[in-house]
Amino acid sequence: MVRHNLPLTLIIGAALLLELTSGVLYYSAQNIIHRTVEKLIEREMNAIYLCICNKLAKVEVTVDNMAWVVADDLEDPDWMYSITRRLVDNNPSVLGCMVTFVPDYFPQKGRWFEPYAVRRADGTIETMQLGSAEHDYTKIAFYTEAIAKNGGNWCEPYFDKDGAKAMVTTYSVPVHDEKGKTVGVVGADIALDWLEEVVEEGKFYKSTQRFIVTEKGHLLAGKDSKLFQMVRQLIKADEDKVSYETITDEKGNERHVYFHPVGGNTNWILVSIQNDKEVFSKLAKIRTTLLLPVLAGLILIGFIVWRTSRNLERLRKVKAEKERIGGELRVASEIQQSMLPHSQIQHADVDIFGSLVPAREVGGDLYDYYIRDEKLFFCIGDVSGKGAPSAMVMGVIHSLFRAFSTHENNPARIMQAINEVSCQGNESNIFVTMFIGVLDLPTGRLRYCDAGHDAPIVLEERRREGERREGGMRTVDCAPHLPVGVFEDIKYGVQETQLKPDSTLFLYTDGLTEAKDAGRKQFGLKRVEEVLRADCPIQPRQLIETITRQVHQFVGDAQQSDDLTMLAIHYTPKHFESILTETLLIKNDVHEVSKFSAFMKSVMEQLNIEKHLAHKLRLAVEEAVVNVVDYAYPAGIEGDIEIRVLSDGETLKTVIIDSGVAFDPTAKEKADTSLSIEDRQIGGLGILLVRELMDSINYERADGQNFLTLIKKLK
Repeated sequence: MVRHNLPLTLIIGAALLLELTSGVLYYSAQNIIHRTVEKLIEREMNAIYLCICNKLAKVEVTVDNMAWVVADDLEDPDWMYSITRRLVDNNPSVLGCMVTFVPDYFPQKGRWFEPYAVRRADGTIETMQLGSAEHDYTKIAFYTEAIAKNGGNWCEPYFDKDGAKAMVTTYSVPVHDEKGKTVGVVGADIALDWLEEVVEEGKFYKSTQRFIVTEKGHLLAGKDSKLFQMVRQLIKADEDKVSYETITDEKGNERHVYFHPVGGNTNWILVSIQNDKEVFSKLAKIRTTLLLPVLAGLILIGFIVWRTSRNLERLRKVKAEKERIGGELRVASEIQQSMLPHSQIQHADVDIFGSLVPAREVGGDLYDYYIRDEKLFFCIGDVSGKGAPSAMVMGVIHSLFRAFSTHENNPARIMQAINEVSCQGNESNIFVTMFIGVLDLPTGRLRYCDAGHDAPIVLEERRREGERREGGMRTVDCAPHLPVGVFEDIKYGVQETQLKPDSTLFLYTDGLTEAKDAGRKQFGLKRVEEVLRADCPIQPRQLIETITRQVHQFVGDAQQSDDLTMLAIHYTPKHFESILTETLLIKNDVHEVSKFSAFMKSVMEQLNIEKHLAHKLRLAVEEAVVNVVDYAYPAGIEGDIEIRVLSDGETLKTVIIDSGVAFDPTAKEKADTSLSIEDRQIGGLGILLVRELMDSINYERADGQNFLTLIKKLK
């Protein structure tokens, strides 16, 4: 009887198996959605972190700089009113600014002396002396906490009834005299209404609730509710203030709660709450919708079971799965290779070639380079581990390098930003050894930061014999920083060296030195240096091809054990043969601009530049010069500005030199002209105009001077 009912038995078994599989798939999909939501929340939170941190960082940098200015002008108490007013006027994020001094520091000003400037609702700025017996700032948190901490501090929110007349939080920094004695506190008030807008933006789910709360439990943004009170108890019970929890609200709905400190000098905590009903609603609908197709599938499975043997079906599925995985890995490899820059670019001042050969279909090595504002930005890195996980991290690190280097020229700050983002949610403890460099093409000045990576090698050309190199070789001195992704609070430092003309910088990952032959013997650094010293040609492509050939000869038939990545940079600065050199020295006075206009007109006439192009050149250079005249030196300080104009007949080079405060206009984010006037941020249009009219711009600071170079091709 069993034999006669075998097809029915198989169909029933297949139905049970399909139902079981459907259940497993449902809960697997639920887990996948849950993990995806976790990552989505992390991305949303990271975006909010960056938004808040950027806004707070601007205030912190401004106040820190102001503390230095106040410390330099302690002999003139009345000057403090101008300092506070200027800070509020130049920083739309700041509602009010104060300078407070220890009691009786200026006897002629009374016991409490607090110059204060505030932006009123109508946009006017009011300046006042706020300190008094009724307003004893020495008892207010922004003053006491900054002195106790002896550093920057964001105080708890409070209502300022005397000055700002609003709910504010204050960032304050102590001021020290020449002997290091604390003489006062500088602070800036910011209103808290912008936090409400930040937490409500960019929600993937409509039911998502976000809050910003201080460590002491004060609600900064979001609506108070019973759900929030439950979350606040969770935060109080968590020592690290970092967690991902599941709770049940008063209506019995499951909620997922994620909270994490904002960090920096604040004690703020960002909270995000998701409603599981909304998160998994589409999955429930899909399960119901698929009921009929599942029933139809049962009939089809019964027919297949009746006609086909299990072994053949199993073999077919295994083969199909292998082909699918192989195809996905091939696509992943193509995507990874497409993320790398073109294998070779040639520039008037530099020749570059890179090579990455993964040990598997996809790998964890990376390199990148591009040229911005006459500077070559480049990096090389090695992600711990192999295969798909390392490849995913490689893609993230590559994107972070491009994002953070777009408006930043300091490699240490770029590395710092990459490390901070990489440490967030790094539960797998994957780390990355990395080297980031910024090469100034006109001067050969190389600034770099090394995070546990192999130190690059510099080949300095002395003489040539045919296609072989005979010259000096040195290893770049690298500070012993930890790799990226280990600890969030690592401080990276910038180092500097000089590349001589016709020298080559060679970078590599440990896949080169640790390449093994059949006897497990490594290629080694010594062998690399011997190849570089004896056999390598000058050009980067030929150099890397020669080393690759030597490695393959050494390894033989042994399987490649690690990704092999190399990057060669040949520095060949073009000599500028000047047929015209004119220099003008002016003061930082707007009335001096007329001298500059006459000077540029004379230069245009000497070079016989056609009228339309001459107008563009004068407009761009004048915009840059006026910017230096207005902002290079502090108000009331007279300084010199030197303008040099050089031309070789084909190119016009203008160099603007001043000894004012350090300011890199090339690192300022471009103004978004697609936005409306109401939504557009203040500033950025001047540098946008210069970028549009000139072919390239370059900024360097050396020996206490700013050098801004503008270049335009005349032909």
